[in-house]
Amino acid sequence: MTIRHLRIFIAVHDSRSMTAAANQLFMTQPSVSQAIKEMETYYSVVLFERLSHKLFITEAGKRLYQYAIHITKLFNEMEESLKESVAHKKLAIGANYTVGSALIDRYIQRFNELYPDAEIRVYINKASVLTEMLRSNELDLALMEENNQPDLKKEVFCDDRIVIVADPQHPLSAKVPITAADLANERLLLREKGAGVRNLFDSRMHHIGLSVQPYWEGTSTTALINAAKNRLGIAVLPFQLVRDQIASGFLKELRIEDMDLSRKLAIFYHKNKFLTDAIKEFIAICRAFSGPS
Repeated sequence: MTIRHLRIFIAVHDSRSMTAAANQLFMTQPSVSQAIKEMETYYSVVLFERLSHKLFITEAGKRLYQYAIHITKLFNEMEESLKESVAHKKLAIGANYTVGSALIDRYIQRFNELYPDAEIRVYINKASVLTEMLRSNELDLALMEENNQPDLKKEVFCDDRIVIVADPQHPLSAKVPITAADLANERLLLREKGAGVRNLFDSRMHHIGLSVQPYWEGTSTTALINAAKNRLGIAVLPFQLVRDQIASGFLKELRIEDMDLSRKLAIFYHKNKFLTDAIKEFIAICRAFSGPS
């Protein structure tokens, strides 16, 4: 099989149409159909089910698609690398909200000092979205909270923790000790489900045998901080994003006696990803400049 076959397969997969793929690739429809047939014959599998004049990807096709995306991307990277100067680096980096708000600036600044002509694209989103972007090869690597994904490799680069914060005058501020059961009866200000901080908090509460019923649920960290400062409830947020609010006295960290909310931040990339010099250098910078959490 050739790169040409893989590119045709990707086009058919993405458009779910032999005709649309042919138009996209400036080929004839019979040529596209023949290429797919050659792949199915070569691998002795069916890649697409043809039902009611529509194409449906099979399980074998889904597996092939993951490899095809990475193989064609690697081929493109090879060509770009040979055509471009050594100093010209390209990176597509994903970051969760913690890294994107508090850490990634220093990494990019250091990378740009080494390679002033570098092209870096940064995407800030929650871990579940970044994970899918890694799988579809939209990102070279992603910096987010540690988790286990069988098709991704990870390298821990920074310690982090989740904190419970409230207005200093909140009744729990004077309570010692504070337990997880105390939180269950409070108005909780939480990130949306799927966000790393929310997943960790839900998991820890569930492990203790407590359920979580948020009073306020949202994607904006700033909104949750302001809600806590205005005494609307207790916020659960990454320490990196509220450390200044705690230091200035606008919020107080509530230490929970029976709950460990520590976590680690990791660099993720696809297990089939070829690590270019640029990627390796950026990973090294993250390790060297992570700093204390």
